[in-house]
Amino acid sequence: MPGCPTITLQGVTQTVWDCLKAEARRIGVPVPGNGSGSASAHGASAEYRWSEAAGTLEVTFTELPQWIDCGSVERRLREAVRACGGR
Repeated sequence: MPGCPTITLQGVTQTVWDCLKAEARRIGVPVPGNGSGSASAHGASAEYRWSEAAGTLEVTFTELPQWIDCGSVERRLREAVRACGGR
């Protein structure tokens, strides 16, 4: 499946970013330690950029497996941010 529009997440402090990276690793998604880059796992590929100054995380899925759609991915990301203390 082709990619999705960029998802911008708010309230992503250093603590929230660290929590999100730990959760990603827990489910088998390798996320490098820096604030930007790309990650691929489970048939999905994404590019991301975290801005500590703005407290935002931008995620662009460039590829998704057929079993999930862009809306579901966005909901899951937003739920993860809230679970980690962001907005």
